[in-house]
Parts: sequence; C-alpha cells; structure tokens
Amino acid sequence: MKSKTLKRTETFAGALLLTLLLACEPAKQTSAETKDTTPAAAPPAPAAGMVRYEAQPSGSKCTIAGSSTVHDWTMETALISGYLVADANFPESALTSPAAAKPEVKTSMPVKSFKSGKQAMDQKMQDTLSATNYPKFEYRLIELKPRSKPGDKGALQFDAIGVLTIVGNTATNTMPVTIEKVGNKLKVVGSTPIKFTEYKMKPPVIRILGFDAMSVGDDLKINFEWTLAPKAAPAPPPAK
Repeated sequence: MKSKTLKRTETFAGALLLTLLLACEPAKQTSAETKDTTPAAAPPAPAAGMVRYEAQPSGSKCTIAGSSTVHDWTMETALISGYLVADANFPESALTSPAAAKPEVKTSMPVKSFKSGKQAMDQKMQDTLSATNYPKFEYRLIELKPRSKPGDKGALQFDAIGVLTIVGNTATNTMPVTIEKVGNKLKVVGSTPIKFTEYKMKPPVIRILGFDAMSVGDDLKINFEWTLAPKAAPAPPPAK
C-alpha cells in the first residue's frame, strides 16, 4: 500500500515539475502577435497653426508591472501607436493657455504585443484581457493640468486627465506625465497605477493539475515612454 502511495506521489511531483518548467519556457514572438494590422484611415489635416505629431516606430515602450503569490512580474511592449495634435508652441503653450492644454491625443497598444518572457504567463494574461475580442488598450486625453510654472523649459510636468479603455471597459484616469520637445520631436513619459477590478476583470490565477499555482495581485503599475514626430508633409505632385 505504501509503495503505491509513494509511486502516485512521485508521479504527481514529476508532472508538477514538468508543468512548471514548461511555464517558464521563454515565449516565442510571432509577427502576428506583435504587429497591429488594423487598416488605418487617412488622418485629417490639422487646423491652421496646428501640428500633428505621430508615434514613431522606435523610441517608445510601455511596461505593466504586478505582483503574485510566487514572484513579481513585468510585461513590456515597444508598440505604441497614435497621435497628438497641438499648436506649434506646445508643450510650453499648455502652461498658460487653457486651449493649448487640451491637445487632441489618442493612442493604443496591441494586447498580444506585451511579453513577460514566460509563455504560460503571457497566454493567461491574454485570456484575462480577452485579447481576441478586445485586441487593444486605448487611451484618449481630455486635458492637461500644468504642474510646471510658466517659463519653465525642458521636460515639463503635467497631470494628464484622460480615459483608458481595457477589455471594453472605460475609466477616467489621472496620471503625472512629462512632455519634452527634443529637436522637432516630442517625448512623453508617464506612469499610473490601475487595478484589474477597476476594469471589471478578475486577477488571473494560474492553475496546475487542478491546484492554484500562482495568483496575480489586483494592483498594476503602467509605465511608458512615447516618442512622436511631426507628420511629414505630402510630396508635391509631379511636374507636368
């Protein structure tokens, strides 16, 4: 009897070890997971005196950090799309002008582009975030509240008030950001805490052989760096 019990215990332990090793296998990125293939409509021309800045293919990143009953974890993407339309003196103008402090800003990130380096974690997070039905995180700015003083230069500080949409659920968000003009580009840096439950999601639980192997905490921290450049002027028509 003891021999049979010992064999069942060894078999369970071996299966658990194999499952944990597979869960720690580095995730393999595929182009379908990391590229946003949604066709984009041609953007409207900005109003006179306004500049349209568009997200650049490099120089941006966003991380989501959280905790669990096993260890802390981080997921990251370099794919941040979107645009910002503001006057030519932005962001300095936003320190003194209420109108300039309401630039048009929309951005999104593909859910499947976030990677932790662990395949099981990535898949569980994509399931929790309903990546198939809601493939993007989306953000829209409402207004900027200046924290820097008029006349300040460099990386100017603001509180950004906007709406963040995750899994089809939208919540108002206020976060500190810095906006800096570097040459002709804009660099936006910010961070904000959010919760799974704030967006009507249950924190994921990774189960192995019917047991709760890891429970993810409700609290998350989003950090991002976003680089934008002025939209290039269209090429003139060929001479006749």
